[in-house]
Amino acid sequence: MSTPGEDAQRELERRALRNVRGLVDKMETQDETERRSIKRSVGLIVVVIVVLFGLFWVVQSFKGRPEEPRTVVIPPPANAAK
Repeated sequence: MSTPGEDAQRELERRALRNVRGLVDKMETQDETERRSIKRSVGLIVVVIVVLFGLFWVVQSFKGRPEEPRTVVIPPPANAAK
């Protein structure tokens, strides 16, 4: 048989273990939330980079309009005039 002092001690130990378990659960939840936040941030950065590259590509494709043809003037040789 257990004495009332031992029962009280066991109850205190159980309560302490429940408190510790609660703290561990809370820390795990915070860690998971932080991981999700980091994943979202990285995903957002990747999306922004892809959009910027896409815009750059579109601007470059519209910028590549045909240019006016250039004329090159070649002077006549110096010996042919005499």
